[in-house]
Amino acid sequence: MFSRTLWTIAGLVTWGMGCSLGSSSTDLKLENPRDSDTSPQTDTEAPTDTQDTEAPTDTSATVDTAPPDPPPVNLLANPGFEQADTSWNIWGGAQRVETTAQEGTWSIRATNHNGAEQLVEGLSPNTRYRLSGWGKTEGDTPMSIGVKFHGHNQERVLFTDSEYTENSFSFTTGFANTSAIVYAYKPGGDAAGYADNLSLTYESESNYVLAWSDEFNGTGAVDPNKWAFEEGFVRNEELQWYQAENAFQESGYLVIEGRTESRPNPNYAPGSTDWRTSRSTIEHTSSSIRTKDLFEWQYGRIVVRAKVTNLLGTWPAIWTLGTDCSWPSNGEVDIMENYQGNILANFAWGTNTPWTPNWDSSHWAVSDFEEGWADDFHTWEMDWTEENMTILLDGRVLNTVSLSDTINGSAECEGQNPFKQPHYLLLNLALGGGAGGSVENLAFPTRYLVDYVRIYQ
Repeated sequence: MFSRTLWTIAGLVTWGMGCSLGSSSTDLKLENPRDSDTSPQTDTEAPTDTQDTEAPTDTSATVDTAPPDPPPVNLLANPGFEQADTSWNIWGGAQRVETTAQEGTWSIRATNHNGAEQLVEGLSPNTRYRLSGWGKTEGDTPMSIGVKFHGHNQERVLFTDSEYTENSFSFTTGFANTSAIVYAYKPGGDAAGYADNLSLTYESESNYVLAWSDEFNGTGAVDPNKWAFEEGFVRNEELQWYQAENAFQESGYLVIEGRTESRPNPNYAPGSTDWRTSRSTIEHTSSSIRTKDLFEWQYGRIVVRAKVTNLLGTWPAIWTLGTDCSWPSNGEVDIMENYQGNILANFAWGTNTPWTPNWDSSHWAVSDFEEGWADDFHTWEMDWTEENMTILLDGRVLNTVSLSDTINGSAECEGQNPFKQPHYLLLNLALGGGAGGSVENLAFPTRYLVDYVRIYQ
């Protein structure tokens, strides 16, 4: 949220691939009914020998005739490539081949950077699934099977043997994801790799539980037990004076409203060189709400559904700051920033120079999204583990950083990792400033809407 020069990291996961997320979800938990026990019993009558008073031995036996548990349902179509149908998108020179199958007749053959992929829809959000399959390679470069666009970074397993072996892994869908792409892929090398008999099955519900949330279903002021306010002119030489009145609940949403006003700056100091006190009047107002000193968390997943402004002069944001050290050595995560027609996803931490951060930043032009994108609500997520932080938009990865790289320099809190401490959340609408741009043609009032905030651990 602090000013920076925009730049895009090379090598980020490519947006889209033309696949849309399914909106429906399917309950994939399997019922395992057992019939009532009607097993026959053999009753052996007691002997009539009056000299033997010992109780007769019960030789009756129970035979369990209940059917075995049904096998897990494979959610993949044509999992063994036996049919020449359109279930799999086979691309880049990969092909179905005979005589090299692990079972059946057909398998998929891939070489250098090609393979097959299948869009699986109707998955449940925040749910664990297991992907398994068989693979082999004829060269030194492994064959792989994996999953992507499921609400987390790509996950895969490799096959390095020249004979078929089986491998599997579990993955969890994101909170906004009801689909995923399963693939078989050869990441390099001219020698062929093969995959066969893939299986995608339901495993369990996710172990994430809701730790904190606000659904904004009330009316009027926000909950003071959850939110506090920034006040005044705060950062980046922005135009707005932050005040509590501009944040309120209405129709099931948090509304943060930018307005034009004209009143004296109570902190005005004639001759001051500080931009906060050199302005004699307040011309614009907005609001910035935060959970500082009310709720902080370390590790987990935050999910925010919001509708951005995407108007020149506005700068809405969803972001976090660490509780210890001053900026930027406390660590900043911009889960969402929207200004000058871009969506940004950023991480920042300290360097050897005060007030100068390391930025790991990405930006995406809204004009590259589908028509009318800014008119709708969208879901932002930040997945935070001890190893990585990943920012997602509608289940697609925007940016990810390894926490092995986010170590502060000597300016402050040297050697510490600001993303291995609790953070608090901020939601705000800035106006103007170095990033927001001119408000000359901006119609007031202007609104930034948030549907809900949910934090899971």
